[in-house]
Amino acid sequence: MSDLLELGIELLRQVENEKAIDTFKKVLERDPHNPEVYRHLGLAYFNIGNYSEASNCWNRCLDLDPKHHQTWWNLGQLHESLGDFEKAYHAYSKAETTASDIPSKASRYKEWAHKAHRNISKQKKSDESA
Repeated sequence: MSDLLELGIELLRQVENEKAIDTFKKVLERDPHNPEVYRHLGLAYFNIGNYSEASNCWNRCLDLDPKHHQTWWNLGQLHESLGDFEKAYHAYSKAETTASDIPSKASRYKEWAHKAHRNISKQKKSDESA
């Protein structure tokens, strides 16, 4: 991992999201095909509430690495925070499937998928009674 990418990740940990975004953009100038950069850039955008850019980054990450389970989980979080539990369920399910070789992660993603599915059911019941 490049020093600049590590710096961006450290800036994320310190909740310096704007600085992290600038740093990740510099990394992309050098390495535009690195899915990890897009994942972390998406996290920084998500943290500042720019969900559109977060989604764009995470989808780019998945274009480069469709089995990037952490990014599928991030997309699930994004959709859940927007109240789109169907898309959240799909993303969490993909995270579970792509992490099948890491049982502890897969079971955690399965829990998130079940939670999203329960929210879908609650949402449907609420819509029916309205």
